[in-house]
Formats: sequence, C-alpha cells, structure tokens
Amino acid sequence: MRLRTELTSDYITGEDYRVAEIANALSHPMRVALVRYLGAKNNGKGIDNVTCNKDLVGMFDCAQSTMSQHVKVLKDCGLFITESRDKFTFYFLNRELLKEYATSINQF
Repeated sequence: MRLRTELTSDYITGEDYRVAEIANALSHPMRVALVRYLGAKNNGKGIDNVTCNKDLVGMFDCAQSTMSQHVKVLKDCGLFITESRDKFTFYFLNRELLKEYATSINQF
C-alpha cells in the first residue's frame, strides 16, 4: 500500500497498517472475485485447489497483463501464494491471512 506521507500517531498500530493494506488489495471487484474463486475451489484441499494465470485470464475474459496486475496486488499483500511449476505459476489462497483479516474487521 502506498501512502503519500508517513502517518504518525500513537493511535495507529502495525495491525492498522496491515488491515488497510489488505483492504486496499480487496478494493477492486475483480480482486474480490479472484479471492472468492480461489476460496471456493475444492474448499482449499487437494490438487483442484490450485489454478494458473492462463485459467484466470480465460475465466475473466481479460488481457493477461490486466490479470497479472491484479494478481500482483493480491500477492504483494500476501493473500495469494504462488508456486512455479514448469512454465506455469500456480496460485493458492492464503486462508490464514484472510481469517486474520476477518478477525480484525470483526473487532470494529
């Protein structure tokens, strides 16, 4: 997450920054749909839980460069975990981070 200026306050915690970073990553409908899609894939278990960039581009009918930018945002905040196999990159949803985010949001 990019900030124009460094925020200084005794009230802003590290967790506040982390929640804001994830919220920023989820601020686009396509990225929310990507997280939902990976979250629903076989309940996160087994080989069917993984998907590659080519699959995502076909599903969302967008350019590969567009998909790569959205995936990069999700990857940078930690929601997507990647694994390279041969010439493909496979994506997994970081369920633990998503649970932590939900817990933080539920504290409001």
